[in-house]
Amino acid sequence: MGTVDLLITGGNIFWKNRFVEASIAIDKGKIVAIGKEPNLPKAEKTLNFKDKIILPGLIDVHVHLRDQNLSYKETFESGTMAAAAGGLTTILDMPNNDPLTISPESFNMRVNSARGRIYVNVGFYSLLPGDPTDFKRLVEMGVTAFKLYLNKPYGNLDISNDEDLASSLLLCKKFSMPIAVHAEDYAIISKFEEQFKSLNLSNFNYFLHAHSKEAEIKALLRLLKILKNLNYKVHISHLSTAEAAKIIAENRDYFTCEVTPHHLFLDSTVINRLKGFAIMAPPLRSKSDITYLWRSLRHRIIDIIASDHAPHSLAEKISENVWKVKPGIPGLETMLPLMLDSVNKGLLSLNRLVELMAENPARIFRLPFKGFIDIGFDADLTIVDLHRKWLINPSKFMSKAKYSPFNGFEVAGYPFATIVKGRLVFFNGEIFERAGEIVFSKRFSS
Repeated sequence: MGTVDLLITGGNIFWKNRFVEASIAIDKGKIVAIGKEPNLPKAEKTLNFKDKIILPGLIDVHVHLRDQNLSYKETFESGTMAAAAGGLTTILDMPNNDPLTISPESFNMRVNSARGRIYVNVGFYSLLPGDPTDFKRLVEMGVTAFKLYLNKPYGNLDISNDEDLASSLLLCKKFSMPIAVHAEDYAIISKFEEQFKSLNLSNFNYFLHAHSKEAEIKALLRLLKILKNLNYKVHISHLSTAEAAKIIAENRDYFTCEVTPHHLFLDSTVINRLKGFAIMAPPLRSKSDITYLWRSLRHRIIDIIASDHAPHSLAEKISENVWKVKPGIPGLETMLPLMLDSVNKGLLSLNRLVELMAENPARIFRLPFKGFIDIGFDADLTIVDLHRKWLINPSKFMSKAKYSPFNGFEVAGYPFATIVKGRLVFFNGEIFERAGEIVFSKRFSS
């Protein structure tokens, strides 16, 4: 082998389910050799990460990048810089945009808008289109996955109609497409929201009442009934309750699932203090729910940790009237630090973190050559300083959304560097270059 583009040395790498002292040779964006440095080819450039830990490039399957008509909240540039600063090399963009990503035309428009502007790799979801022909075209165009919102109607799909849902899910099965589901019942939420608004009941606790645990449980049980008839599996986004975790644990043939850091670290009692900065859907739950979610995480009921990065302008988060607050918080730059801090506190192992944030996302969403450090895989790497202590400070976020319910949290564990396709994108607090590529699915069917 001749000279390669890059040699990564000095760190402990996560290779074949264990940490080893080794170096990585990278050429043309791929890992071409792993071993002791003297046994590897010479390189044009060498990066030494002495005393650091080198993980497979981490993946976030739940990100709202906004842009287009929502650029005032976030852009492809700011959002993917935030991802790089958070140690993420690949993110999947949600479709509830303006315009909605729901047709071949809107998908093509969104992809073209992102080209040349992304710092990390980005794959794109689509909403479920009403037209089966559009569904097939979206698959052929390379959409990564589909998203079903049971909490709010989008497009022409009647989410109250089980037959319509079954027809759309059957298409996902036919084309072997992953589908992620926001499992909250729209009928319950809308009924209580309308009732509370009509009575001018607008403090933050009424949001919790509208987005009750029952809304999550009802949506999940309804979905389960349909899935059993179809014999198909879906992915549940942002799991938030103990009861829902139990349903998933008993029905693993039909569900994979994710949890967010905010549902692991914050309970509903913080809402009266943090107000709009702690409003998201599904909402924060009880301390007992948090305890059960951590237990489910350790027992491998939960498959993925995802951020649900959902940035808004500051004005959209500050109001004493909860119905004027846009649900959602930025999470790309806090997710990995919070989870590394949990590793340091013994709440989960570093091996398990890799499984939750790299291996399982790549496997469940079928992202080829990602999620692992191995020869032939993409040279996407996340380098962390496991022991650096620092304070989360939203004013320094790369994201346009410079607020966080984790403001002032002291954490041990820092995303030190992010390498995408063999190129150094982020290093010790600074963005270096734009290296992201569009991630297209390769699943075609007739």
